[in-house]
Amino acid sequence: MGDEYLSAYPKITDYSWQKRRDYLVLVAAIAMADQQLHPDEKQLLNRWMDEFHLTPKGREAVLAVLRRRKINIRAIELRLAKSELIYSLVLDMMGMAMADGVLMDDEIYLLRDVATNLKIDPTDFNILIEFVHSAHQAATLSSPEPLYEHNIDSAFQLLRSHEVSLFPHTLMCVSNPDFDRQLKARWAKFLIKRPNSRGKRR
Repeated sequence: MGDEYLSAYPKITDYSWQKRRDYLVLVAAIAMADQQLHPDEKQLLNRWMDEFHLTPKGREAVLAVLRRRKINIRAIELRLAKSELIYSLVLDMMGMAMADGVLMDDEIYLLRDVATNLKIDPTDFNILIEFVHSAHQAATLSSPEPLYEHNIDSAFQLLRSHEVSLFPHTLMCVSNPDFDRQLKARWAKFLIKRPNSRGKRR
C-alpha cells in the first residue's frame, strides 16, 4: 500500500513550535509514567522530534522529561485544552503507553487525568482506549473480528463527528506498522469527504 492517502492529512508542522513542544512533553510524560523508558518508546520519541521539526529548545524540554526533571503538566494541559491537537495527542499518549506491549495501571491513571484536563468527555476517552486495544488485537488476526471492527468504526465516527485533526504521525496501531497504515488510509477517506480537513475543536 502506498502512502498517497497521507496528502489528505493536515500537517503538525503548521502549528507553533510551542504547541509541538508541549504535545511531545506530554507524550514523554506518559512514556516515563512507569519510571523507565523502553527502547521502543525512546525510538518513537526521537522519530517524532524529527518529524515535528522541534527547535533545540523544544527538544531539550522533551529530553528533560526523560531525565525525570519536574514539569508542570497542568500548565501544559491548560495551554493545549482549547487546541485542535487534543484527540491526536491522547491517541499518541495511548499508543506510547502501549509501545512496550503493556498498558500499566499508572499509565491508565495518567491518561485519564490528562484527558479530563483537556476537556475530553469520559465517554470519548473510553471509545478511544477501546479503539487502541481493538487495533492492537485486530492487527494479529488474518480476518476481521466483528467486535474489533465495531470499536474501530465507533472511534472513527466519534472523531469525524468532532471534526478532529489527526496527522500522518498519529498512532492508530503502535504494534503493527502495516495495520497502522491501513487504519490511516481508512481515516483518510473521511477527510476526503468533508470540506475542511483541518479539524475544529468543539
